[in-house]
Amino acid sequence: MVEKKLTAQEVFGDDEFPMFKTEKERIKYMSNAYRNCSLTTAFASFYGLTITPEQKKNQSINNIQQIELGQILSGTVKEFTKSTLTFDVPGIKEEIICKENFVNCMESIQGYLLTHNNKLLFEVREKKNNKYYVSVTSAYYKSWVDMINKVIQKEDGIQVHIDALVQGGYICHTDIVTLNNLTGRHYTHSVFIPGSHIVLNIEHDFEKWIGQDVIIVPQKFVEFKKNFKTGETENSLVGSRKRVLEIFGSNNLAEMYHTYLLSKKDNVKYIPETYDGTVTGIINSQKKTGIFVEINDKYITGLANIDAVDLLDYKPGDTVRVRIKEFEVQEGKEPFVYNKRGKIIKCNTRLVLELA
Repeated sequence: MVEKKLTAQEVFGDDEFPMFKTEKERIKYMSNAYRNCSLTTAFASFYGLTITPEQKKNQSINNIQQIELGQILSGTVKEFTKSTLTFDVPGIKEEIICKENFVNCMESIQGYLLTHNNKLLFEVREKKNNKYYVSVTSAYYKSWVDMINKVIQKEDGIQVHIDALVQGGYICHTDIVTLNNLTGRHYTHSVFIPGSHIVLNIEHDFEKWIGQDVIIVPQKFVEFKKNFKTGETENSLVGSRKRVLEIFGSNNLAEMYHTYLLSKKDNVKYIPETYDGTVTGIINSQKKTGIFVEINDKYITGLANIDAVDLLDYKPGDTVRVRIKEFEVQEGKEPFVYNKRGKIIKCNTRLVLELA
């Protein structure tokens, strides 16, 4: 049985306290009677009002929000002029102000607001005189960083432009797409590719990559520059083109492996495919002698067995013609390990080649 709650008419009536001896007694009753009701439901029940579905969905009702410095929030733009950008956030009564200069990109931001429900992200930077001062550019930069961190976790690729060759690798840049989409300006972020990560095996002509656009797998953010006077740091994103090629190679290797298995079935006529390859190294040990060959455009390196007396006929960079002899799979392991997304995360098989 649901206990009937007193209404405003019953509580107040024509006298100041018709139902209660003191104000304290009234407040205690109200707190207990309506403690399991939302603010809108309690208000409607007590005053005998009808609350529309639209009012119930209104975030500004029954929503009290706490703001912390460094927090990134989404707010409705209340005023946007050449000198003023203010926000309205449900549950926050203090004024929220952005002092950044967007005079040269007002048109782009206004267009962005039209397609984003008149809302922008901002980072809370300071509270002064009961007002919050925020940064929009910082919020959109950090949202880009979050996006890149997800790319790192998934080992997806991004495009970068190689600007210069320096000691140890390449200085590059990539677009900060969140800021570019917002402002229409061209914001970029520093990227570094180690020299050993520009190709799959060995590169001899490092200069040829300058000025090129390449796909890399980003790996981590590192501190690039630091202003010791202000404490501000500039980060660089480290990435690998080699890892991109390894991923392509793993997929190609899996395709070749499944074709190889089909060729071993009874009543299957199979003519081994031949490939152009490049010698990347030579091995001469008690257990194995041969040449390592990278199959061109497949990003796969395999070993072609060669007699020790013939090894002097080959050197890194030579072009050879090869075909698949067999696949060596590590004992007790699956040839390929996949993640939940169906992506190969490890290969437990090696390609054995022979000269064609």
